[in-house]
Amino acid sequence: MGTSALLLLILSALTVQGARATDILGLRLPAEPVLTPNTVCLTLSGLSRHQLAMCRRQPYVAASAVQGVQIAIHECQHQLRHHRWNCSTLENKNKLPYSSPVLTRGYRESAFSYALAAAGVVHAVASACSLGKLQVCGCDERLKGDEEALQRKLQHLHKLQLQALHHGKPVGNAVLAFPEAAPGQWEWGGCSHDLDFAARFSQDFLDSHETNRDIHSIAHLHNNRVGRKVLLDQKRRKCKCHGPSGSCQLKTCWQVSPDFRSVGDTLREKFQSALFLPLHNGHGGIGGLRVPRDTQLVYFERSPTFCEQEDDIGSPGTRGRLCERTEQGFAGCSSMCCGRGHNVVREMRVERCNCKFHWCCYVVCQECRRTEWLSVCK
Repeated sequence: MGTSALLLLILSALTVQGARATDILGLRLPAEPVLTPNTVCLTLSGLSRHQLAMCRRQPYVAASAVQGVQIAIHECQHQLRHHRWNCSTLENKNKLPYSSPVLTRGYRESAFSYALAAAGVVHAVASACSLGKLQVCGCDERLKGDEEALQRKLQHLHKLQLQALHHGKPVGNAVLAFPEAAPGQWEWGGCSHDLDFAARFSQDFLDSHETNRDIHSIAHLHNNRVGRKVLLDQKRRKCKCHGPSGSCQLKTCWQVSPDFRSVGDTLREKFQSALFLPLHNGHGGIGGLRVPRDTQLVYFERSPTFCEQEDDIGSPGTRGRLCERTEQGFAGCSSMCCGRGHNVVREMRVERCNCKFHWCCYVVCQECRRTEWLSVCK
């Protein structure tokens, strides 16, 4: 059972009190699930003692964190879709992916997965906070500005607009008394994502899984930090103009988590330039190298070829994988098929598409069908 199925299993175990079902993509799903420690924490396996305690104290936040890990897995599958290892093994068990063989090793792929998961938890928790789904957090109070002054300005602008309509004048003329915001001038308004809370929860929840001080834990903790930092560095400001006909007499802005695809793109670049840390002895030391400060992913084991199925290292192999006959890179048949050759077949494919992540805690996808000629690794 994959992680997507696990999230649906959590959902099916929830008690919905007085909630009306919502029709999402043809599926009848509960609108507002009521979470308890039992419906979340006892359904998940693979939690450390500290994670289980956190989950019992804050089941709604933990459920958002689980969804963040799922978002990260889907992004991992997108970013490495042309690689021999494409993150598919991270969804194989009905628990968090950290028991996956690849995530227990020190490969370059391990580093990428850890960083993505840490960023995914920040993204999902911050989004849930801003939607009002979590009692322990909400909007970032530091970025609210003077709310009373803002409301007075908005009311004054609205009053001018009403006066113009009452006297039959163009609305644009009535707001001349309200000066248009100068370029670059804006005020805090709306609900800013509480990224600091989300980052702290991500750190506390995921880093607590690393209980040892060996090279594995050092590298995994470092890559978690890289993932969180990439997301926080890409936080962005969304703005709204207030005024008639698209004018901008008043501009309010709020801070949001970045689009997760851009986070994945940045981490893929870091995956490609990750730093190898050689061990100088068998006790987890790092030979002569200082771990970089939250800017580079690090790994300490050379990746296998991932050509053949080897369950002990998390390699599903590439037999049956699609490849591109005309490409020379990772997706090309020569590389993807590891020299075994490929077959060309005509096939009607049914794929998951237009996937949507819904709080909490499920993914709904449509099915897309298409017929095409495919190159398949022998």
